Amino acid sequence: MNYNFFKNKKILVTGHTGFKGSWLVTWLNILGSKVMGISLSSNKNENHFKILKKDLNVTDVRGDIRNINFLKKHIKKFKPDIVFHLAAQAIVSTSYKYPIKTIETNVLGTLNLLSVLKEIKKKCTVVLITSDKCYKNIEVKRGYKENDELGGDDFYSASKASAELVINSFYKSYIKDKNNLLKIATARAGNVVGGGDWSENRLIPDCIKCWSKKQKVNVRNPNATRPWQHVLEALSGYLHLAQKLN
Repeated sequence: MNYNFFKNKKILVTGHTGFKGSWLVTWLNILGSKVMGISLSSNKNENHFKILKKDLNVTDVRGDIRNINFLKKHIKKFKPDIVFHLAAQAIVSTSYKYPIKTIETNVLGTLNLLSVLKEIKKKCTVVLITSDKCYKNIEVKRGYKENDELGGDDFYSASKASAELVINSFYKSYIKDKNNLLKIATARAGNVVGGGDWSENRLIPDCIKCWSKKQKVNVRNPNATRPWQHVLEALSGYLHLAQKLN
């Protein structure tokens, strides 16, 4: 990958205060990008972005991607060259408690973002992050492939599968053969691990929290099998994809 490609590029990262988002902003800073982040404010004491913020050069904007007027105000002013869309309700257990918010954020929030970018009428490369949970779980031993069936038995999975369908509809309706300014693609990463992840109900953070207090770990799903990858592996894929799209 040609890392010089990202130097001085204006890059928008939604969800920049999250686990993957904060690492991505850090990496883009190292590459010399001009970064703006859009995210909800966090009320958690333990937050990776808070630790890093004093050393980061980023325009830090707080707000809700469900509010399209808020997105228009900031994105039209910034006019990004590249967008990494990571903002999401990303916890499966939370989706059971807040199904409407999960669907609104992960589906309508994504559509809001794409609609605003279409209005800018400027060349822009957009990498939209969904999840491997967008696939219908048929308990295969291999990893899922891009042409496997979409689906979801929980609201988080359903929201990510729905986002994929909406993105495809947007591409077919407004971009394919009609708009050569926007380049869009989705990326479906699996579970990621790495420093700075304090999310609830996640295996390795739960281990660290319990062991640091000399407590036993409650493994919620001991028979479950999931693929894992380091956070920088996933982000490397996003950066590669953005460069190839461009």
